[in-house]
Formats: sequence, C-alpha cells, structure tokens
Amino acid sequence: MNNNLNTSKFKKFLKDKNTVTALCAIVIVIVLVIGYNIRINAATKPVSIPVAATTIQPRTEITTELIKYINVPSEALQGKYYKNKGEILGKYTNVNTIIPSGSLFYKEALVKKAELPDASLYDVPEGHTLYYLTVNMLTSYTNSILPGNYIDIYLSTKETDKALVGKLLENVKILAVKTSEGLNVFEDSTDARTPYVIIFSLPEEYHLLLRKINAINSYSIASAESKFSRIEIIPVPTTTNFGNTDEEIEINVSSQYLKEYVENMASTIPEDSAPDFEFDMPDFNEGNEEETEEE
Repeated sequence: MNNNLNTSKFKKFLKDKNTVTALCAIVIVIVLVIGYNIRINAATKPVSIPVAATTIQPRTEITTELIKYINVPSEALQGKYYKNKGEILGKYTNVNTIIPSGSLFYKEALVKKAELPDASLYDVPEGHTLYYLTVNMLTSYTNSILPGNYIDIYLSTKETDKALVGKLLENVKILAVKTSEGLNVFEDSTDARTPYVIIFSLPEEYHLLLRKINAINSYSIASAESKFSRIEIIPVPTTTNFGNTDEEIEINVSSQYLKEYVENMASTIPEDSAPDFEFDMPDFNEGNEEETEEE
C-alpha cells in the first residue's frame, strides 16, 4: 500500500508544471556546465605541433634539422597548417617566403620541389656549375632543344686562315630554355616564345674551358693587336638515345686537340689585358628597351 502511495505522489509531483520546469532548468544548467568544461579542457589542452627550429629562407628543402615540436593550446592554432613532420619533410619553402623561427608550417608556405620555378636548376650534380649559352631560333634548331634533352658542344673558329670545326664536349644535359625576358620557353602558355638562352651544367674543369673561350673572344674584340679569331660555341642535339634512365650521364671531352687549343690560346693572352674568365650572365632585358629619339 505504501508503494502505491509513493507512486501516486510521484505522479502528482511530475504533473506539477513548476516542478517540471525547475527540473528541466537544472538539467540544462548541468549539461551546459559539463559541455563548457569539456570545451575549455579541449581548448586549453596542449597539443604537440611541428614548428621551424630556425629561420628558413626561400627555396629551402625542409629537413629534420629544421623541425622541432612544441606544445600549444589547440585554441591558439589558426589557419591551414601541417600537423605532423611526415607531411613537411622533403617540401621546399615557396619563392619569396621566409618561415620565422618558431612559426607553424603553413600549407601555403611549402611546395613540392617540382612546383618551384626553375625546379630543374636544382638538379645540378655536385661539383657542376651552371652555364648560360645564348641561342636563337636557328641555333636552337627551331625550338628542338628541350629541357631534359642532351646536346653535344661543337666549336667553330679559324686557325691560320683555315676553318677549324669539331666536337669539344658530348652528353651535356639541358636544364632550361629561356626567353630574353627570362621566361621558360616550354612553360604552359598561349604565347609563342623565342629561345634566348639554354642552361646546362658542367664539371668545373669544362666550365672553366668555356669561360676561357669567353675570355679569348673578349680579348679578340677589345685588343687591336689581337690576331685571335672568335670561337663560336655551337649546341648540337645528340644522336645518342639514353632512354628514360635516371642515371647521371657522364660528360666527356670529344677532342683533346680542341681542348688543348683553347687552353693554349687562353694562356697566350697578356696578363696586363686582364681577360675576363668569368662568364657574364646574359642580360634578359637586352633588346627590349624602348628606343629614345635623339634630341
């Protein structure tokens, strides 16, 4: 009988609107308090995040040494950033992007190597130096010399009133082909682009050999006493098929006679003439300036 009485009182209690409203309010407050505490704990709980261990300059490959981890409240993290080291390693800082020490690695700041402008120029083998050779539509075989292709380098000059032509170097890999404005000729574009320079790399010994040719030509033009003939450097697409190999193809000297000829010519330039053995990078704006009328 007591049970029936208690049940009756409980049902009566629940039918009281004021009581039900008070209970609902209490439940809502409890839920809000619990939810608030959960949110606060989640926001203030530190998370481990990768950041720059030091200031990182543009076009820099991200290695383990450039990454460290710090604990940061998750609420303080904003923007699109990388959350683990595996996503960062091997990427490069974007052009004109500096990552300060302690900064997060934001996704817009990092790119894959292939996405960098002139990414091919990062494939210069150790011990090699870049060389820029001016060309035109004719000497580039009407745009038939492409990045990734190989060329042989021929020389043409005159020795004691006789023509001297021969192959100096072989198996030289082209890294880039640019216009006079410095644009990549074979970049996706609706514009027709005319080649101005081809870029390749050479072991330092052969690189200096071409620089000596530059010095000989400079002395030939500058000195009235010079009896040197200008030496023309001619790129010729190689007939050798290397297939799709990723192995480095060795650059060879084809003619020891031509090599010694250049070295002997360079050695006879008087010291006081101060020959320029440094290779001057082509002026990509040459021929693009507007002509001004004479006053």
